Amino acid sequence: MAKDTDFLYVSARIKYLESKLLGKNDIERILDAPGTDEALKILSDSEYGSDIAEMENIYEFENALGKSMLRTIKTLKESFKDHEIITFFTLKNDFHNLKVIIKAMILGNDNMYLSHLGEVPPEEIKKYAEGETSASIPDSLKVAYHRAMEAYELTKDPQQIDFVLDQALFDEMGKIADNLRDAFLKEYLTALADLTNIRTMMRLKKMDGDIRTLDNALVGGGSLPKVFFREKFLESSQSLIEALDATPYQQVVSEGITHWDQTGSPSVFEKLMDNYMISLARRGLYKPFGSETVIGYLAARENEMKLLRIIMVGKINGIPSDMIRERLRNVYV
Repeated sequence: MAKDTDFLYVSARIKYLESKLLGKNDIERILDAPGTDEALKILSDSEYGSDIAEMENIYEFENALGKSMLRTIKTLKESFKDHEIITFFTLKNDFHNLKVIIKAMILGNDNMYLSHLGEVPPEEIKKYAEGETSASIPDSLKVAYHRAMEAYELTKDPQQIDFVLDQALFDEMGKIADNLRDAFLKEYLTALADLTNIRTMMRLKKMDGDIRTLDNALVGGGSLPKVFFREKFLESSQSLIEALDATPYQQVVSEGITHWDQTGSPSVFEKLMDNYMISLARRGLYKPFGSETVIGYLAARENEMKLLRIIMVGKINGIPSDMIRERLRNVYV
C-alpha cells in the first residue's frame, strides 16, 4: 500500500497542471463562441493550443484531444513509479477498442474509431482478434475476447459482447484497487460500479429485458448486491428511488430516473452520474499530495475532454448553445 508521501513529486506536478484546466468561465466562452472556428481560437490559448494548430479541419478535433491526453499520461508516468492508478483509468480504452474490433469483424465494417489512450496499441488487439496469437496483448484481454466471442456465438446478440467486456473491465479495475489497497480508489470504483448498474438496470427495464439478461449485464465492484437489482427490476421506478433515498446516490436517482420516466431519455441521469463522479474526484483538488491528487486529476482531464466533445459536436451540428448547455457536466476546478 503506497503512502501519501510516495506521491509528493507527482502531486506537485499535478498542482501545476491543475492551473491549466478549463474552468467554468472558460467553458462558457467556448460555448458562447459563434461557431467552431471561434471556439477553436479560444482553445488555441489553452493547453490544447499546439494540437489544434496541427489540425487540418474540425473533424480532427478528436485527435487533438487524444494527443493532449497522451501527453498528460506520459507526464504522470514519468512522475511516479506505480502506474496502476493510471492504468485504472486507461483500461477502458483497451476494452473500448476490443468492443469496436469485435463488432467490426461481425458486421464486416472496417470504419472503426480506435483509441490510442489505452495500455495496448489497438493494432495489437486487432491482430489478436484476426487470429495472430503472437500479438502482444495481456492475458486479461485475451480471456475477455474469447468470452465475448463465445457469448455472441451462443446468442447472436451483439449486446452480449458489451456485457461480457464491461464485466471484464470492472473486474480488472477491481484487481487494481485491491492490489493497491487504496481506500479512495476503492471508493471511486464502488460508486462507478453502483451507478453503472443502476443505469444498466433502468435501460433493460425500458427495453422490456428479463432477469437473466440483467444478471449477465451487471458489473462487479459495487456496494449494491445483485439481489437488490433483481428485486428492483420487477418493481416500479419509484420503489428504486425510495430504496436509494438514504444513499449518496439519492439526487442522481431521484432526478435522473424521474426525468428518464417522463421523457424516455437517460441524458439527465447520465449527466448527474458524471457530476457525482467528478464531485467525488474533486477530493484530489483539496489534498496537497497523495493518491487522491492523481485520481482527481485523471478524472478531471477525462471530464474536460467530454465537455469539449459535447460542445464541438453540438456546434458542428448547428445545435443552439442553450441546448448544448443542458448537456454539460460540472467542471473540476
